[in-house]
Amino acid sequence: MKKVALLLVLVAVAGAVWVYCYPGPDKDKSAGLTLFGNVEVREVAPGFKTAGRIAEILTDEGRVVSEGDVLAKIESAELEKAVEQAIAVLDEAQARLDEISAGSRKQDIAQASAVVAQAKAELDKADKELQRADFLYNSGAISAQKSEDAKKGFDVAFNSHKKADQAHSLAVEGARKETIRAAQARVGQAEAALSLASERLKDATLYSPVSGIILHRNMEPGEAAGVGAPVVSIGDLKNPWVRVYVKEDKLNTVKIGQKASVSVDSYPGRVFEGTVSHIASEAEFTPKNIQTKEERVKLVFAMKVSVKNDGLELKPGMPADVKLDAVRPGAGGRG
Repeated sequence: MKKVALLLVLVAVAGAVWVYCYPGPDKDKSAGLTLFGNVEVREVAPGFKTAGRIAEILTDEGRVVSEGDVLAKIESAELEKAVEQAIAVLDEAQARLDEISAGSRKQDIAQASAVVAQAKAELDKADKELQRADFLYNSGAISAQKSEDAKKGFDVAFNSHKKADQAHSLAVEGARKETIRAAQARVGQAEAALSLASERLKDATLYSPVSGIILHRNMEPGEAAGVGAPVVSIGDLKNPWVRVYVKEDKLNTVKIGQKASVSVDSYPGRVFEGTVSHIASEAEFTPKNIQTKEERVKLVFAMKVSVKNDGLELKPGMPADVKLDAVRPGAGGRG
């Protein structure tokens, strides 16, 4: 009888150990969740920085593009002419500055000296004629009109000599500092105008801001594109995520930063590394496109699992299975 009782005790203990250690359905679920969702990407819609008529679209829907690829161009004939005109204005301003900065040539100084000498001779001649006219007028030999004409002739000769002397001084001393600074300012303005015209010409070409896939082609050649109007829509394939939904009673088994394994039907046996990057702070009813009618009345929390996609294999809309690594219940977190 004692042997039978002892045997029963041993069986009971063994059963208790088995029940405690055996990973039943509930424990298996808490060891790691498997969720289902679809690949999503950030959508970018680049547009031209300047308005114009589209000349050509160099991509199409479904095509994979890399950052920096040319997507489209607008007509640029007027922009090219503006650049050419800006170059001409800059060349002229620079030539004028170079001329002023270099100072006068020896030939220019010699010519200015000759003009001064000629003007001095004319002035001496006019002075003698004025003295003679004054003597004759005082003697009553000539009229007052002739005396006045002699004075006017002297004034003209005096002013001509003064201007010639100033021109000679300018030729010898060179341009004033203010004149040089003004010429430098004109060169700066011309450079700025050229830079602006060149930038506008560059803006006539639209480059892809991200690596991704063309989701939509919004315009065609010949259409007028306004500033910033989206020409194409691009899905950013470098940083995709899978949107999944976790039940309220399993929320304590997930946390921000939790590792995940992502697989898609397009690449059987391939596993993509993922990380939980966002957990909704408010519950919602299960979306209609995710679960059955019975499941849709249950409260769930939306969650984003960011996925490494270095080879750009994952595309938006792909169904994906997400297996989360196990975490200790109660260690979950939202973000």
